[in-house]
Amino acid sequence: MAIDITRDMDKLMTEVDDIRKDLKTLSRSLRDLGADKGQAALAKVEHFGERARKRAAQTEERIEREIEDRPFVALLTAFGIGFLVAKLLDSSGR
Repeated sequence: MAIDITRDMDKLMTEVDDIRKDLKTLSRSLRDLGADKGQAALAKVEHFGERARKRAAQTEERIEREIEDRPFVALLTAFGIGFLVAKLLDSSGR
């Protein structure tokens, strides 16, 4: 009977060791999966950031052309916007 208990304990210890190894492997796999997902997300963010930079540069160029083509309209527009902002700030202080 003592031999059976010893054998069962050895078998149980082996199974516990196997479970530990499996958990360690699972932990590594989850960490690697998280790193892969993080890299994919970073690549997406960089892609969209580059697109936004390009669109901002295009918009800036378009605005510069509009100002060069119609300086008087640009001046009146800037004056109007400044006037509206001043009125809004003046009325909010009362």
